[in-house]
Parts: sequence; structure tokens; C-alpha cells
Amino acid sequence: MGAEAGGRPCLTDFRAEGMIYALALRSPAARGSILSIRFPRLPSGYRAVLPADIPGQNRLVCFGAEFPVLAAERVSYAGEPVALIAGPDPLLLEELVAGSVVECEAEEPRLSWESFSSEQVAAKRVAVVGDPDLAFSIASVTREDSFTSGALEHYYSEPQGAAAAYDYDKMGIWCATQWPYHVRDSVALALGCKAEEVSVRPTRLGVHLDGKLWYPSLLACQAAVASVACSRPVKILLSREEDFLYTPKRARSSVSVRSALDPAGNLAAMDVRIALGIGAYGPLAEEIVSQAVLAATGAYSCPNLRVEGYAVKTDTVPSGAFGGLGASHSFFAVEAHANRLASLLGEDPIDWKSRNVLRKGSSLLTGEALREAVPYQAITERLAASSDFRRKYACYELVRKRRSGASDRPLRGIGLAFAYQGAGPFLSGDASNSYTVEATLDKELRLLLRTSAAASGGGVIEIWKRSAAAILGIEADKVSVAEPQTGEVPNSGPSTLSRNVTVVNRLVERACQAIQKRRFRDPLPLTARSLYRVPRPIRWEEGRVSGSPFDTAAWAGAVVELELDEWSLEPRPLGAWLCVDGGQVVSPERAASSLRSGMADALGSCLLERMECASPGSPGTEYFRYGLQSLRELPALEVEFLPAAKGAPVKGIGELPFDALPAAFLSALSQASGAALSRLPVPAAELIRALETS
Repeated sequence: MGAEAGGRPCLTDFRAEGMIYALALRSPAARGSILSIRFPRLPSGYRAVLPADIPGQNRLVCFGAEFPVLAAERVSYAGEPVALIAGPDPLLLEELVAGSVVECEAEEPRLSWESFSSEQVAAKRVAVVGDPDLAFSIASVTREDSFTSGALEHYYSEPQGAAAAYDYDKMGIWCATQWPYHVRDSVALALGCKAEEVSVRPTRLGVHLDGKLWYPSLLACQAAVASVACSRPVKILLSREEDFLYTPKRARSSVSVRSALDPAGNLAAMDVRIALGIGAYGPLAEEIVSQAVLAATGAYSCPNLRVEGYAVKTDTVPSGAFGGLGASHSFFAVEAHANRLASLLGEDPIDWKSRNVLRKGSSLLTGEALREAVPYQAITERLAASSDFRRKYACYELVRKRRSGASDRPLRGIGLAFAYQGAGPFLSGDASNSYTVEATLDKELRLLLRTSAAASGGGVIEIWKRSAAAILGIEADKVSVAEPQTGEVPNSGPSTLSRNVTVVNRLVERACQAIQKRRFRDPLPLTARSLYRVPRPIRWEEGRVSGSPFDTAAWAGAVVELELDEWSLEPRPLGAWLCVDGGQVVSPERAASSLRSGMADALGSCLLERMECASPGSPGTEYFRYGLQSLRELPALEVEFLPAAKGAPVKGIGELPFDALPAAFLSALSQASGAALSRLPVPAAELIRALETS
């Protein structure tokens, strides 16, 4: 019946007879031309693998962007792989790599992304609705804020890597990937063979936070090329330091939001400009900037809009996604901005947002009408009751307005944010949105599901099993999921944007419904395939966008309460609350646990996780004060689900903590300090200056 998808081994445990290892030799320059590569004398059984050894094409393609498997002539970031050294002893390989010299003619690197030249723009999206210029010219109140968010490290439980070995007439690839078929096609291009001659067997994925979409394909290509060159199985497993320095991080962002209010204090116009620093090459540039632009107004309705989004290339490590593909940048900015608009008007944020939030039938940026009701009132009422938000907000506002300086204690604040998580199609124009799931019911009434969707844990697989079992009237333990090996399972697309619990689960249901219709007429076994195609794909034209930005959406509100430490002035969370409309929640315990984990990660990004570019010539000095939040330092994390209506679909909810908590945290911190803060984490020195001038 096939191996369970959730029980796959780690790449660390992969072994093959005659296996050797490969380490990357990396560029010392952030930008420039490669002049020469000098290796020490390599012992017997060791060899260098150069771009000339690639039998196919030295390029990897992702969403239209192209970049080399091994840089051949030029380098675009410090640490870019230019060659591999392969051999049986990993410790000796480290010595050989350390003894090698890459000589480059260095050029001045492009590091600025908030201000940039047209040559740096990897992708641009612009959308205009109504007449924002006229609305601003007659507005009663206007306000403009700018917010920045930095890079974030995924810090996987196992560093990234890949293994390659021939299995009869096919090249076998083992790696932890969200996108097995992209790995297959990338390796086939590098080897110059047919895609069917490559078999990808995903290893344990773990919590990926959307960081394993394209990078595993790069490592898989390198491992496959080394395997062909050495005629041996090859494993590449990055060290923890390599993983930290050279794998994709969350893109940096700068979002400016200018709003115009009518005499009643409601949104009349918004002008949003988004710049995303996506590093070298921009493999996810189009998708990330598209997601950010379509989320630029957050969960609010506004009749006049102008949104501009830019994905900006720099000579730094390629950036990517983190718990979503760009929307979190916009939610962070627009929610913090909405809280400041409410404060400007002297209103409780819950009340101001209730007048401006999207409603069923509201027009989205694409012109599509929102087809579902927004549970704003139900969510905020529950949050207000559980966190005592209204009373605390009013008290802390009163203290803030009466504060005479930093000597006043305690310094506390509370913030609220509201967000949604869309699920369904990619938004960039050339992305494939056609996915397939196959189901087979045998004579013993056991069901086998075949999908290449990479589940990061047992919770998703449990949803598939329960959905299938309910339709066929069998026990859930009679449902199994085949190992997601390419060639053996259909292409179900990348596991991102909550597709595993929305698109893939819907395909599972449709395939099982097709079997159920036939099972009492046709003999067993029965097999059915279900295909998904986006009904109204997103289309970008000059100044406008059309189509459906998501199939369905989950909604959430978050509250964060904090105080500033009496001596260090560092923020200390006192509590965090999350209320979610997630549709049908198959396993509330698992879902709540997953959300609490996301809340902990989101709070950690607000408190400790900061990367700042310091020295472009040395990747080891690019990162400054990066730490992970200790569990014992976390406050109580409370999660509540709204009861689902009968027949409500299963919705994706994993990104909601990253969409909602940072803005709530920043608003609480701004109230506690009395300053309009614009980034997270905030250094203590900045908080001290803010308190001294407040």
C-alpha cells in the first residue's frame, strides 16, 4: 500500500553503498568576475566538480528567474557556489575547501534595496482603483506611515541538503522539498536527460515555513552533477553555519502607507508603496511581490487605491518566503497603520476597524466581490473578552497621554490586529496552477491516496484521511498515503499557501466522491483522479489586476500585551491571544498546537531575530544579534476557534500568526513607549530615545 508520507526518514540518515560527500567552494566576493580557482593537491578518491562538468544546462529556473547551478563566470553574492569538492571523508573535505582559493575581480556590490535603480527591479506590480488623487485632495484627514521588516532565519530542525544516486536506469534524488516535481525538472535540465529519468524521493520535511520551495532543487542539481562526475552516490548536507549563511531568508521589506479619511473617519483612499529586498537573482520575486500587492489594503475596504510593489535585487544571498509568500509584509504595515489611524481619531481600534473592515460583497483590489462573510465582530468580541482589551487599551492610552517621561512606571501597552490567510492559486502570471490527486479503493476497502504534496507533519495527513474516510464510509486507519515519489504519484504542485489543507484536500474529496458513485456499480479496485485548475487566474495589466486572489480565506484576530523591563527597557510579553475562523477544524488539538508554535515563532521575530547588513565582503559578518526566543520567556499563548458552520470548508490557518501578531506587537510596543515605532525588533537604545522625547 505504500509508505506513509509522514514517516519519511531524515536526509541525515541517508546511506548508500559507496557514498561520498560533496562540499561547496564559495565566492569570497559579493559581485564580480571569477578570474581563477586553485585547488590544493587532491588525494586519490577526491575530485573537483566545476561548471564545465555539468552535462546539461548550468541553470535553474523558478517563476521565470534563472540562476546558475555553479557560478561559471560571474558571482552575484558572497558565498555563491562556484565549484564542489567530492570525496569520502567530510573532515578532509573541509580542509580541502579551506585550502582552495577563488580569485575574483571584485566590483562594488549593490546593497541598497529601499532606494534602487531600474536595473535592480526583478518584478513590478501596479494597481489603481478609483481616483485616489482626487480623494486625497478633498480628504478631511490624511496620515502617512512607513514600516520595515527584516530578514528572518527559518532555522530548520535539519540543515538543508540533497543526495543523488543512480537506481537502475534513473537518477534518484533524496531531499526535503515542498516541490518534488520542481526538483525533478531542475535535475533533468542540469543532467541533460528526460524528466522521467529522474526520480525524486522526498525525505522528512519538518517545519519549513515556505523556505524549501526552490533551494532544495539547487542542492539536488549539485548532488546529481557530482554523482555523475564521480560515478558514485553523493550526499550534500550543509553545516548549521552554511545553512544560516547561504540559504534563503525572508525578504526584507519597506512599506509606506498613506491614507485619506472622510469626515466620518472612514477610509476614502490609500496609497501604498512596497519595496522588497529579494537578494540575488529573485527566484520568487514575481510571486512574493504579487502576494504583497494584493494584500496591501489588509482586511479593509477602500474605494480609491494606488498600490505599487517592487521586488528589488541586491548582491546578497537570494531571499524568499517565510510563513507565506509576501502577504505578511503588507499585513504588518497596514494593521499597524490602521491602529495609528484609530489613535489619531481617539477611537478604540476595534470600533474604527469595524466600520472599515471588508464585508461580503466588498470589492477587492482585483474588482472581484468578496464571496464570503467576514467574521470580524465575532472574532474581536471573543478577543476583547479573553484579553480584556477595551479596558486595558483605554487605561494604557490614558497613562501614555499623561506620561511625563521614562521615569513613569510601569510602561505597558496592548495592541490588536486583524488579518486573513488566502488559499489557492499562485498569483504570478506564468505559474502553473494545475494539480492532480489519485485515489484507489481495493477489494479489502483500503484506500490509497497518491499525491506529491509534501506534508510537513501528521496533522495534514490526518485531514486527508478523515475527509476520505467520511465520504467512503470506512475507518480512517484504512486510508494510507503513498510515498510522494515523482513518477509514482501525480503532480500535486508545491506545498505552500495552505494548498495541502485546501486544494489538495478538496482534490482528495472529489476523487473519493467519484469512487463512491461507482463502487456499487463497478467491481473493485477502483481508481479516480481529480484535477484542479484555477477558474479565474490572476492577470496583471498596466495599472490594473483582475481575477480571484484566493479560493477561500481564513480569518484571525490577535492581541498582544507587553511591558518594558524596568531597567533594560526591553519588551516583555505579558500575554498573546489568537482567535481564528478556520472553517472545519479536523483536529482542534493539533491545530491549536500548530498555531501556538507559530505564535511563538512570530513573537520571537518581534523580540530577538534581527539581521543587518554590515560587511558585504564577508558573509560571516552580515548578521548581527540573531537569537531564538526561549520557551520559558514566552507568555501564555491562547488560541480559540470560532465554531464552524455546517458544511464549512477546511481552511489553511498556519500563516495567520505571522500575518497578525507582529502588527499587534508593534502597536502594543508603540503604546508602551509613547513613540510611533516602525520596525521590529526595536533596539533598546531606540526605545530609550523614544521615551526621552515622548
